[in-house]
Amino acid sequence: MQGRLRNEPLKVTVNTECAHCKKPMEIVIDSDLNFTVKDRKCEPIVFVPSVDLFKIEEESIINAF
Repeated sequence: MQGRLRNEPLKVTVNTECAHCKKPMEIVIDSDLNFTVKDRKCEPIVFVPSVDLFKIEEESIINAF
């Protein structure tokens, strides 16, 4: 969302682990909500909330949920 507001590409790296086997996972998400996983063998379930983040009118995304 910050990337859209600032009109610049941003990305975030999420370091987490598999809920099933506890294997570490690194997920990179960009401003367009595309994601890549460092370990190609990992197949995480990644989803976007049912809120249209590109047309949000609320003051905060928390209010949209």
